[in-house]
Amino acid sequence: MMNSISKLPDLKLSLIVAMDRNGLIGYQNHIPWRIPEDLAYFRKKTLNHTVIMGKNTWMSLGNTLDQRVNIILTHDHNFYVPGAIVCHNVTECLQHCKPDEEVFVIGGSQIFKLFLPLISKMYITRIDAEFEGDTWFPEINWDEWELIFFEQKKSKTGYLLTISEYVRKDENWKPELPVE
Repeated sequence: MMNSISKLPDLKLSLIVAMDRNGLIGYQNHIPWRIPEDLAYFRKKTLNHTVIMGKNTWMSLGNTLDQRVNIILTHDHNFYVPGAIVCHNVTECLQHCKPDEEVFVIGGSQIFKLFLPLISKMYITRIDAEFEGDTWFPEINWDEWELIFFEQKKSKTGYLLTISEYVRKDENWKPELPVE
């Protein structure tokens, strides 16, 4: 059962993710590739915005992301990170977001799945390759999404990158809080 968000500010929740052609996003709590163009795109899009991530994603980064408000979602009530906001449920995360600001959900897989009912825009980089891994982007209903931007380019590492942006098709769509 979902609850409509009525008492929270108008939020623009987006997700940003890079994946291989099979939807792979991670391996042993790390990104299985190093592509400078993708990192630059991620930085450009998320700079000066709030980012929401899970504890494992934060641990893979090793520190907070500079020039961004870092929100970390975890069930661990003893977890503390200097310079970050640690939350223990989705509602608490959203209460730390500013109205009308685009907020980026940056992973990992469980966090993407948890926040998908709230996401109105997706920034997806697809790498035209297959990597070894253990973590995938969750299944979504692509019929609910409209492609609004598409660009392909070759990275300096030789991979073909497809950068896409999607928005919800339904003009009457309202975000719904997941039951946690």
